[in-house]
Amino acid sequence: MDTISAPAQRGTKAYTTPRSFGGFQIPITMQSTNLRNYCEKNGLVFHLHVVENQIPNTYLVLESLVEKAGIYDGIVMCSVSMLPGDPSIRKSIVTRILQEGCKLHFTFEQIVVSSLEELADLEELVALVALSTSQQLLTNSPNQSSL
Repeated sequence: MDTISAPAQRGTKAYTTPRSFGGFQIPITMQSTNLRNYCEKNGLVFHLHVVENQIPNTYLVLESLVEKAGIYDGIVMCSVSMLPGDPSIRKSIVTRILQEGCKLHFTFEQIVVSSLEELADLEELVALVALSTSQQLLTNSPNQSSL
């Protein structure tokens, strides 16, 4: 007897970082819990997180995840602020992930990037988040004189 079955989900890989991002310093365990809950809520198969290294402005773990993007349905991370700050590096990473048929999920912003056509929207969001973060840092600066 022939049976028809749904294609197996390849799962969603979680990406975390020990570095601050978007003005936050969030412990790895809390990031992982957030990502696991997001996957559960959205019916995604959760794969344990990978952790970026501590060295500033390097993305060795993310790059290795890009190389394996084709084996996952998606990559989930807390924020677009976790992507590289350099626009050309960010675009290269996101493009290679999407070309492998892998989606990018960002839990704080509640967005999913699933096609190259959405790249401009992602870049606009990254710029807005960066502007908001820099404004927040200026507002909370101890050197700012009060009126």
